[in-house]
Amino acid sequence: MPAAFVTGAVGMPLLISGWKFIEATSHSQLLLLLWAIVAFIIPVVLATTDLRDVARRWREAGFFGSGSASASRDAFRQIYFPAWTRMAAWFVSAVVSLLLLKIARVNL
Repeated sequence: MPAAFVTGAVGMPLLISGWKFIEATSHSQLLLLLWAIVAFIIPVVLATTDLRDVARRWREAGFFGSGSASASRDAFRQIYFPAWTRMAAWFVSAVVSLLLLKIARVNL
């Protein structure tokens, strides 16, 4: 959960400032795509995924096992609700961070 808050609060302003810098200096769509992957997608996935649970499932499934969660009510409560909670925490912190930047009159 702390990673979701930090990613939203720090990651979004960093994403926007990097995006503006790339647009101002190079106008490269490839660089913008790479920046979006590095500064947005990877941190969001790491902040909202329970990496310990994923590692545990891969260890239990073995090297060639699927590692996917079983479709049961228990898996729904143990995997999906915590992930949605982390995604909601990330979203709220990102929105609050962007609103604070707008209040501080930072040009977004």
